[in-house]
Amino acid sequence: MNKHIVFLLIAAMLTLGGCKWKTTKNALHHGEVLKSSVESFEKNRQVLSEKLVSSLEDAGESLSGEQPDLPKISKDFEVEWTSIQNRYGKLKKDFSDVGESSTAYFNKLDELSGSITNERLRREELSKNAALRKKWEASYQVAASNIEKITVVLEEGHDFHMVLVASSIRQKLEQNVEDLQRIATQAKTLLSDLEAFTEAGRQLVEGQPAM
Repeated sequence: MNKHIVFLLIAAMLTLGGCKWKTTKNALHHGEVLKSSVESFEKNRQVLSEKLVSSLEDAGESLSGEQPDLPKISKDFEVEWTSIQNRYGKLKKDFSDVGESSTAYFNKLDELSGSITNERLRREELSKNAALRKKWEASYQVAASNIEKITVVLEEGHDFHMVLVASSIRQKLEQNVEDLQRIATQAKTLLSDLEAFTEAGRQLVEGQPAM
């Protein structure tokens, strides 16, 4: 648990009285909700990364083989890509949940800090909250940008499938393979970058010091 949060909890208990255990319980609950949201996001990020990259790489290998069965490759790719789009929807929902729970988390921190009667100490604690929030919001904005870029990757995957279907007739393969490799590389980089957002969330709720 973050030492800063523990201090605020103790201060709140001393200020409001020992009977106010629900204040402690409520504050801890906000941290647990945020932690759960971050871990759920990370789970979906890992699954999406594996599925997206493996789907593109498998299709690329199939297309690179001798006399590839384009209709079958196209059907298999469509099934995988539909599953990937559903998983991406879950990732975006998890990201939204992280945003909402982090807002509640920081509001609770400010509420606890604001209840401190010593003016100097109250200002110091509110300042720490503001610095922590600023660092977190920077991480959140970077992650939001990367998630939107994944939308472009999925759109390119959809377009590739349409080209692949047409290629079933035209048997035009070389450019298709190059497109797959490019999309796979882009997807792998973006989803890897999102891991930094997960780490920032874990640092926030597990008490690692802000840089």
